[in-house]
Amino acid sequence: MAQTAVDLDSKPVNRVAKKLACTCGCAQDMTCQMEPGCGICKRAKTKIFAAQQTGKSDSQILDQFVAESGQTILFVTPGFFGTAGPFVALSLGAIVVLLVIRRYMKKPHAMTAGPEIDPIVLDKINKDMAKLD
Repeated sequence: MAQTAVDLDSKPVNRVAKKLACTCGCAQDMTCQMEPGCGICKRAKTKIFAAQQTGKSDSQILDQFVAESGQTILFVTPGFFGTAGPFVALSLGAIVVLLVIRRYMKKPHAMTAGPEIDPIVLDKINKDMAKLD
């Protein structure tokens, strides 16, 4: 059965190919658009197109790829927390840094007055200091 490049890049084929990880090392899904073209992706898209022509559903095609290559063939995109997590961590880290800087930038408090010294004790201290000179 002959297929053209248009058949291999059609929406139904790319819908399934988007869920499969390319094993050539590009870290993309099978819809990769590398020049002059990834042989692994082309073979996979040919297999997807042929399976769709026989009437298989997307999940049946994916199950076939998993049976042949294992779970690592599935391309899992990060969910909300996988996408937002780094930004939340960066924001929390910036807040902590700002709080630490703010704490160290505070001016020291003025010395508060201590308890009153007994005038008799103060006079004795002054006399003793005069003897030292």
